[in-house]
Amino acid sequence: MTGTTTELRCLIVLLCLSVVLGFSNVALLQSQSLTTRKTTVTIRTSTKLSVPSLLRSLKITIPSVVPPVNSNLQSTTSRQEPSAAVSDETNDVDAMRAKAGLLRLSILKQQMELQTLERQVRCCEAPTSNTLLPDSPLDAATQIFQNSIATFQLSTKVLLRKVARVRAKIGSSNQQYENVGDYALSQTKTATRIISDLVLRHPDRLWQLVDPDLPKLVPHAPAILARLDKLESHVAPILERVVNNRSHLASVEPYLDEILERFDDIEPHLPWILDNIDVLAPYTGLLLKHVDELLLYAQVGDDEDIPTTGSQYDLAEQLLPYLEYYVKNLDIVGPHLPLLRPHVPQLLKYNRIGLISPHIEKLFAKGYRDLSASANMDVLLFWLGWTLTVPGLPALFFALPGSPRIVSFLANRLPKRFVRGYCNDVSCSVDNMDYGVSWNRLSKA
Repeated sequence: MTGTTTELRCLIVLLCLSVVLGFSNVALLQSQSLTTRKTTVTIRTSTKLSVPSLLRSLKITIPSVVPPVNSNLQSTTSRQEPSAAVSDETNDVDAMRAKAGLLRLSILKQQMELQTLERQVRCCEAPTSNTLLPDSPLDAATQIFQNSIATFQLSTKVLLRKVARVRAKIGSSNQQYENVGDYALSQTKTATRIISDLVLRHPDRLWQLVDPDLPKLVPHAPAILARLDKLESHVAPILERVVNNRSHLASVEPYLDEILERFDDIEPHLPWILDNIDVLAPYTGLLLKHVDELLLYAQVGDDEDIPTTGSQYDLAEQLLPYLEYYVKNLDIVGPHLPLLRPHVPQLLKYNRIGLISPHIEKLFAKGYRDLSASANMDVLLFWLGWTLTVPGLPALFFALPGSPRIVSFLANRLPKRFVRGYCNDVSCSVDNMDYGVSWNRLSKA
């Protein structure tokens, strides 16, 4: 009885010692794995207390409750090894989420500003004198209907003017039709070809028609029908780059009738326009108001000293980065564009146009209106073009209150013989009050 009691007591002591040793080993492993990463830690178990020998002397067999030290260490270390990479990924994700939050906030502010501008535009486009927003859905629907009717009427006038030009055979594009019936038959066949090509041959393009602004094209149907013969070859790029939920249609649609009215002049350059639609679309209305002046810059002459890559739009490509500087003041700059066109090679040389463009707004804001100065721009560049390369000097000069008068004085007084040779007496007549009167007319097409 005494031996059994002694064995039970030893068994209880051993169990307690095993549990204590197991917890101590686990705690030791955890503390060492937190302080040392990606390293192999060897833990030596104390041999002062030999548990297995004591069990063998008592002839008692029990399962081990202490996990092997090495296997536990390896599993713990393997769990801790990728912790640094996980931490870095977590930091990257946090940074990306922070950036996404800032972008969403910026987009929200821009959307609110866009909505405010669209409300102002709707008020200005309202056919009535009421400048207030509609108070009810019925008023909003009525306003949309009235705007659609007004757009349809303008679009119908585009078609009627086209029919009148076909009847009178005005323009080279209208002389191919024998009469108005031949023109109507040709447009009908063109419409059939466009629809069949879209539905039967390229049904994948139908997805590009999913655009929230597409219904706005319905009132423009007469004007579109009037130009189907020239639109046919451009249907695919138009669907891809203008419609196709690109948000460009909202910028182009209000001016679609004017574009189609002048399409005879615009269509030869439409491929280049579509290639740069992301830059040009927001300024559609401003550019269309000065289409005649801008078309002068669409091509490079054979005798012009302009670096080219073989494309007729090399000049336009070089001027495109400076579009934003001029489009804001295009109503003021527009009359100067035909006079500046002969001097564009000198402006492009040594990147002079890039040096002077940031200061153009200041020049016109101070009242620069002298057309003769633009006509003599070659003289200014010959004598004073070097000053544009002096750091800080252009900004200092254009900050002067009298800089426009100085420019006009120098352009008209500096010697021209060294620049133009025997043609020094030749000048552009810009004193006539009829200068630019016949430009940019819709009925010109």
